[in-house]
Order: sequence, then structure tokens, then C-alpha cells
Amino acid sequence: MRPEVTSAARNLQENGSVEVRAELDRLQNTVSNLQKSNLCLEAENLELKLDLEKSTKELPHLREQIQHLENYIEVLKKENVETANPDVGANPKTDAKKISELERTIFVLKRVVEKLQAENKRLLTGKRFYSDRTASEDKLKRDHQRLKEQYCESVQKVGKLEEEVKTLKTGQNKPVSDSVAVLSDELAQVREQLEQKTQLLNKVKVLLQRAAIKEKALLQELEELKLRTQESKPGENQ
Repeated sequence: MRPEVTSAARNLQENGSVEVRAELDRLQNTVSNLQKSNLCLEAENLELKLDLEKSTKELPHLREQIQHLENYIEVLKKENVETANPDVGANPKTDAKKISELERTIFVLKRVVEKLQAENKRLLTGKRFYSDRTASEDKLKRDHQRLKEQYCESVQKVGKLEEEVKTLKTGQNKPVSDSVAVLSDELAQVREQLEQKTQLLNKVKVLLQRAAIKEKALLQELEELKLRTQESKPGENQ
């Protein structure tokens, strides 16, 4: 082989290796940033999921308080009817007992109403909180889309680098150099990392979808409870 050809081949290999190395370093930085962003996404999504689960557990307690209020309203109505229409020849002691029981019922009812008002206040605060969490969820979705785009770009770069390595191999009628062999191994590792990345992104997407479904159902249930509470208020003055 002529010396000029050998020198040109060597320069091609060295220049190609430098370019591939630079591109690989940039790709590895991109993967590292993707991993950091994904950790932040998973942490925020987990926080959202825990908040939703906590609020879901509190709903039965609120429903129980509303049920108590409805029961006491019915009792109060019954007592008012009996007091307004006493039986002929009713025993004064019996009437006094009924009045005492009625006063006790009213006292308990007021306590329940106070607790329910406190629950409603907390409920309204929670509704604003979930509004803020919805904005946070939109941010998570945007970040997820951005990560998907970066992932696709990274896959394309890996394919391009592999083609360059393949060209370097076929351009020489001798075994691939140690430098190019190392690059091939590193590219294989990057591909594996990117495959793991897409699995993590899909996992985040599923968690976001589940969180959105739970949040929608929870907000609907909270709105229904609020309407039931408002419908029960006219009975307080009876």
C-alpha cells in the first residue's frame, strides 16, 4: 500500500474517532440529564399520588359527618312535630323529658354543624390545592413530552454513531482498533440505557394517567358532597 494511502486512512480513522468520541460524550451528557429529569418527574408524581390517596381516605369521614347531620335533622323534625302537636292529657313530666331530649339533640346537632362547617372550609381549601396540583400535572406532562422528544433524538444519534463506527470498520482491511472497539461497547451501553429510559418514561406516563383519573373522580365526588351539604342546610332552622 502506498504511504500516502496509509497516512490518509490513519487520518480518517483518527478524525473519525475524535468526532465519534465528542458526539458520544455529548450523548452521554444528554442521557445523564434525562435521568435527572426523570427522577424529578417520578418524585413529583409520587407526591401527587400520595396526596390524592390521603384525600381519598378522608372522604369516608366527611360522608359519615354528612350522614350524621341528615340523621339529626330528621330527629329534630320529628321532635318538633311532636312538640307542636302534643297528645291530649299528656303527662307534664313526659313533656319535660321530651323538651330536655330535644334540647340535647339540638346541642349535638349544633356541634355536628360546626364540625361540618370546618370540614367544608378544609374542603374548599383542598379544592384550590387540587387546582394547583392540576397545573403541576400539566407541567409533568409537558416535561414528559420533552423527554420523549429528547429520547427520540438520542436514538437517532446512536444510530448515526453506529453507522460511523461501521464505516470505520469497513474502511480498513485490518482488525478494528482498540479505540473504535471501546466506542462500540460504549454505544451498546448507551442504547441499553436509552431502552431503560423509554421504560421509565412509559411508567411516568401511566402514573400520570392514573393520577389524572383519580383526581377527576375525586373532584367530582367532592363537588357532589358539597351540593349535598348545601341541600341539607335548610333543615338547620326547622
